[in-house]
Amino acid sequence: MRSLCIKVRKGKGESVRKKLLEDGLLDQSLYVDKDGDFLYLPITSVPGGHIVEERDFRGREKEERDYKALCEVPDALRDLLPTSFDTLGDIAIVRLPDELLPYAENVGKAMMEAFPRLRSVFMDHGVAGELRVRDLEVIAGVDDSSTVHTEYGLRFKVDPRKAYFNPRLSNERNRIVQLVRDGETVVDMFSGVGPFAIMIAKHARPAQVFAIDLNAEAVQLMQENIRLNKVSNVVPLEGDARQWVFDLPCADRVIMNLPHSAKDFFADALTRLNLGGVMHFYHICEKDEFQSVLDELVQQARGMCVELRVVRSEELKTYSPSASVFSADLLLVGWL
Repeated sequence: MRSLCIKVRKGKGESVRKKLLEDGLLDQSLYVDKDGDFLYLPITSVPGGHIVEERDFRGREKEERDYKALCEVPDALRDLLPTSFDTLGDIAIVRLPDELLPYAENVGKAMMEAFPRLRSVFMDHGVAGELRVRDLEVIAGVDDSSTVHTEYGLRFKVDPRKAYFNPRLSNERNRIVQLVRDGETVVDMFSGVGPFAIMIAKHARPAQVFAIDLNAEAVQLMQENIRLNKVSNVVPLEGDARQWVFDLPCADRVIMNLPHSAKDFFADALTRLNLGGVMHFYHICEKDEFQSVLDELVQQARGMCVELRVVRSEELKTYSPSASVFSADLLLVGWL
């Protein structure tokens, strides 16, 4: 079957494929094609920033293609079936609008039929509490949310009921890895099960990565993941990041992936950042408000007698119809 596609080198294929899947642009009715050092990813519409060409692709069988075609719901509600969902290892997590709640079991069964590798499908009722764990209800398969998730050649033991983990940040984690310089001291203030910290330790050459989390179960999983991926320079720390940062060496790079409340930790993190160091800051806000948030951080830094420069900012993903998750790389330039 003839289709538009994006041509990418194999080394970048996984990150581009995941991004297209998250954005609902990957044509899952067709197999990805390979030719030499390149992958050809079939698309349903043209994304920005990529060169597009046409190519012949092999079609998937119906049951591999689209769970929507297999799902028993009233025709009037079919357009409400989610086009994207999270996959962690062999489990899937999906959010459903209220109109589809009576048909949740049908959705789960259809997804398991369409994707035979899935062991369980869970409905997501949201992230709750200080420890950012998901409220999950099994709608198909086994009621066991623990699994092993693979990302950029690494394996992570995860359990979204016990510890927060976002598979949609895989590209962002890989981006940060590319920025880490040899011999850096890195502090991951809200490490979860350790994906940022372990990926940095495995694929870059930091001197040390200190990985902090308040959630004891997340730290336990992180310790298992450190052993699983055979890294030796990650130091897992349980407790309040606000207190731990003052017991650690000053950092060349600080990761603040706590988008609901990273601002509350900003001053403490800035105090422990070396000159020339970079803070990776994540925040959820209305789509037209992020620049104001960044301006406020720069002014707050000036009040602490240092110059902070925004070297990069990006909208990572939609959080709600009007709000998004944003990231910013903030460089500590020097004293004022």
